[in-house]
Amino acid sequence: MRNSGKAPTMAVYLISLVLFLVAVAAHFGLVRVGEPVASWSWIGGFALLLIACRVKGL
Repeated sequence: MRNSGKAPTMAVYLISLVLFLVAVAAHFGLVRVGEPVASWSWIGGFALLLIACRVKGL
């Protein structure tokens, strides 16, 4: 499946998904990570998706 237009690539989706899962797991106490890691994984994953939607080919 080819990427058409400005849609993010599968790699961007997977990275964002991993960051999201880390944040959710930390929020519900399934894994113990530091507070900065849990907070920044939310911020980083969302920012990555926003940037990828604006930059063609990312």
